[in-house]
Amino acid sequence: MEEKIHRTRNITHPNGEKFETPLLVPSFSSKGFSLVQTKDSVISEIASVMAVAKEFLDESLLVSAYDIYHKLIPTPAEFKSTPITIVDSGGYETSQIYDLSGINKYNHEVREWDEEKFKSVLNEWPSEMSAIMVSYDHGNIRVTINEQVDHARKLFYDHKNMMSNFLIKPEKQKQKLIQLPEILARPEILHGFDIIGVTEKEIGSSQLDRMINIALLRIALDKTGNSAPIHVFGSLDPLNVILYFLAGAEIFDGLTWLKFAYHNSAAIYIQNYSILSPKYGIETNDTAMKRNFWVDNITFLIKLKHVLMNFTTEPNYELFKELDNDSYNLSERIEKIHVQFLNKLKSK
Repeated sequence: MEEKIHRTRNITHPNGEKFETPLLVPSFSSKGFSLVQTKDSVISEIASVMAVAKEFLDESLLVSAYDIYHKLIPTPAEFKSTPITIVDSGGYETSQIYDLSGINKYNHEVREWDEEKFKSVLNEWPSEMSAIMVSYDHGNIRVTINEQVDHARKLFYDHKNMMSNFLIKPEKQKQKLIQLPEILARPEILHGFDIIGVTEKEIGSSQLDRMINIALLRIALDKTGNSAPIHVFGSLDPLNVILYFLAGAEIFDGLTWLKFAYHNSAAIYIQNYSILSPKYGIETNDTAMKRNFWVDNITFLIKLKHVLMNFTTEPNYELFKELDNDSYNLSERIEKIHVQFLNKLKSK
């Protein structure tokens, strides 16, 4: 079995915009954040974050069509700031499930949402903004994988100016994980999509399981000649990005960058960052600290991207020392985990 399943590549959007993987995508969502009453309406507090983020995001971002439709965040024309925008379909906002990075669980009121409302956002999307649209998902709807594929193909057909991102979901409400064996038995059903997506919570029940399942999906796609990159939704903390990248995933998004500070490759509480970071101190104002660690996190993600790209060219675990200043023996830990993962994969 080929051991090197991780990869990087250059991708051209139908609009001509070019980007390269690994693509590390900062996400925005009203879920998990409070609502704010303005003079004219009620918006999500994340709207003010997006206004600030325009200053330092320059590659990609993810927003939810649900938030756009309900005017909880700025319109696409107002937040336009990156070459690539992933337009999520509202599955996260319409469920009571939180991603693995969830820390603030506000009472979340699910507003009306259906595929027609999603389409209305897509139909009004500015043509000059290169978008990657995610297949329609709703927290209360579960259908078979065949139905998921059929619905997605019909939706994507009407929006050929956008890239298609097919998000695999569980088939029944009581299922916590996607039915991967069924997909691995006939991976050809996933042909024709630009990107194949899975959520971190639904691809496995442990770190190793998630890595193995991502790898099995990657291998199955490769065997059928399907080179579509794998997108892991809800995973943007540095350590998981490294592990899932080594397992074959190439696109990662999440809210972690807004909730935690990246310090020597680990995601830590903001208050701890003011203590541990040599740039700040415990006298730093909380509001100022938020803006500071957002910028620091994006800077770290840029460094992480380059380390992963360099590792693909020259597989040397010593490269990971650049991410933690050798504080956590990260290079040795990653090598040990990678070897454990490869040995487990060989037995599959």
